[in-house]
Amino acid sequence: MQAVQMTRIGGPEVLRVVDVPEPRAGPGFVRVRNRAVAVNFHDINTRRGDEPDVELPAILGTDFAGIVDAVGDDVEHIEVGDRILGINMGGAYAEAALVMAALGIPIPAGLSFEQAAACPVPGLTAYFLAHQVVPVTSGMTVVAHAAAGAVGCFIGGLLRQLGATSIGLVSSDEKAEVARRAGYTHVVNYRKEDPVARVRQLTGGDGAHVVYDSVAGPQFQRSFDMTAIDGTVILFGHAAGDPPPASLKYWLKSGRNLGLRTYFLGATLQAHLEMIPAAYNHLFQGLMSGAIYLPIETMPLVDAAKAHTRIEQQQTVGKVILVP
Repeated sequence: MQAVQMTRIGGPEVLRVVDVPEPRAGPGFVRVRNRAVAVNFHDINTRRGDEPDVELPAILGTDFAGIVDAVGDDVEHIEVGDRILGINMGGAYAEAALVMAALGIPIPAGLSFEQAAACPVPGLTAYFLAHQVVPVTSGMTVVAHAAAGAVGCFIGGLLRQLGATSIGLVSSDEKAEVARRAGYTHVVNYRKEDPVARVRQLTGGDGAHVVYDSVAGPQFQRSFDMTAIDGTVILFGHAAGDPPPASLKYWLKSGRNLGLRTYFLGATLQAHLEMIPAAYNHLFQGLMSGAIYLPIETMPLVDAAKAHTRIEQQQTVGKVILVP
């Protein structure tokens, strides 16, 4: 089968289209003939070398959707021909991929393969940020970095459903329009105005109850500056690099009772697997009803390197999906 393989640590050029044997569905697993494969920033971080235990060459990709064409022993609830959404530690950038049967989710008839493939990492992350890490309730104010990205779009729709006041941070006017359609109450283009000052203005000087930060990097301190007394910053990514030590020292000495949480979806999958089906169902219903707005751009699987480049250069909105 055709797959996109990461040959070494480096830039997008290390992704090569190769022919590899099809994976075999062992006990407890099913094989999915992929129709849609999501590109996540986790894939880019892995390619950059943030996952030191990756054995090279490796096939990247965690989120995929398609049709089951092989079922391993001890699998009773999934059959050949079923439309399935899967999540795995890797191996999705290919014409076929394996998923543990317990994590294979039937795709509703009204949901496309592309929409389904967009749900695992960004959708589940957004769902658990809003519903579990710090449960959002009506009347709260929440700030989200990268509001026009996939996680950001899911967050915008979920916060609107919860009755929160949401403030989305974006880097362009095009992305501002996407964030508005995604459901944000207010949108701030941080290239045109000071995001901290604007958040303070929008909150009457108080700051936000919660700030979702997947960017981190040199400007991480700004997330603390946007947060109200007793508020919480939730760090769930580092697209711009790790937070500098000075920003953490600033947090410790802020004197405003600020919380700092991290979130990693893998831990939820490991510890709370029973919560996943209900979370998916909520996301599916949101996408099918229009309560969640997520623009999707498709590219051929063989253009995975181009997809990485466009995402790293902040040229995309919503979700990029590879189509085998």
